[in-house]
Amino acid sequence: MTAEIRQVPVPGKMEDNYGDKVRVGLIALCDDLAVDRDFARMIPDDRVALVTSRIFLEQPNSKRTFMDMADRIPDTVKLLCPLLRLDSIVFGCTSATSYIGEARVAALVRSARPGVNVTNPGSGAIAALKALRAKRVSVITPYTVANTANVVRMLTDGGIEPVQVSCFGFDTDMDIGSVPRAAYLDQVRNTDHRDAQAIFISCTATKALDAIDQIEAVTRIPCVTSNQAAFWHALRLAGWNEPIPGFGQLLRSWW
Repeated sequence: MTAEIRQVPVPGKMEDNYGDKVRVGLIALCDDLAVDRDFARMIPDDRVALVTSRIFLEQPNSKRTFMDMADRIPDTVKLLCPLLRLDSIVFGCTSATSYIGEARVAALVRSARPGVNVTNPGSGAIAALKALRAKRVSVITPYTVANTANVVRMLTDGGIEPVQVSCFGFDTDMDIGSVPRAAYLDQVRNTDHRDAQAIFISCTATKALDAIDQIEAVTRIPCVTSNQAAFWHALRLAGWNEPIPGFGQLLRSWW
């Protein structure tokens, strides 16, 4: 005999969904395994919620493939919990932002979600470095020389002066994601940072987040990564003002 199905009332009052204080939407590249993992690790508690949508990026990475991605941004935004409040949306690609342009990225996101706060790893890094009073930076990327040069241009246009720049030479997210986190620590140790006020490690697909505290201990200067900066900036734009320990000076000392 089939059991009777009873509809019963919820005991007590209904609650809000996760993220009653801040909800962040993330546009993640289709082959990037690091960015949403890193964002999730930095979430301090259930007052902050993350929702992710994937966007296609042809490999290997180049100016053409990054520019081709631009027209796909609005449709990707429409998949980010369209019936729920979002406070900030992050376009999760540093290099693509450097080619498409920070202003155009924001306009494309807002064409599908009017009025929302918008950031990206490039804008986040520039804002973070300025908050840290770090105008002169050492830059490390996993990219090719050409893609690194374009990110350096974006930083320079934003008022940041790269004084040391090194890159590993990869042009796919799969290879970038396979670079050990220790490689960034080793590169930091093998670079003279005497003219730098901070270190910036570019790209959302890296394993660099977990090396931030070690890098800061070795160099005695702040370390900013793409994912850390984009997450910080998204929360800051949404009004968050509480320290989040474990991910470097930027999140530990709220600005």
